[in-house]
Amino acid sequence: MSDFSNLSSRVSIYSSNDDYSGATLTNPMVSSQYSDVTHADVFLGKHVLVGSGSVILPGVILEEGAVVGALSLVKKNCKAFGIYAGCPAKFIKERKRDLLELEKSFLSSLHK
Repeated sequence: MSDFSNLSSRVSIYSSNDDYSGATLTNPMVSSQYSDVTHADVFLGKHVLVGSGSVILPGVILEEGAVVGALSLVKKNCKAFGIYAGCPAKFIKERKRDLLELEKSFLSSLHK
């Protein structure tokens, strides 16, 4: 999580995920030779907001300023200052960037 990013309540972020296709076994007690678990970091850029109840899967990058609406399933990367929502999450529209000037002002006020 980067500066000014925020997770609402009940957000789940996964860095590992089983393959549910039926091609392999799924269970943490099963040897890796019989399972196919994906492991990948999740990154949240500056000013990212994730709404309540959303789920973010392994390997997802939420670029600076991206917003995820409540109850969304994020399976793919979200571009900077995009607003995403749904199951799976889809691009809705661009987010305003006014907050970047507010960030500068806020940080400047801390150094006075």
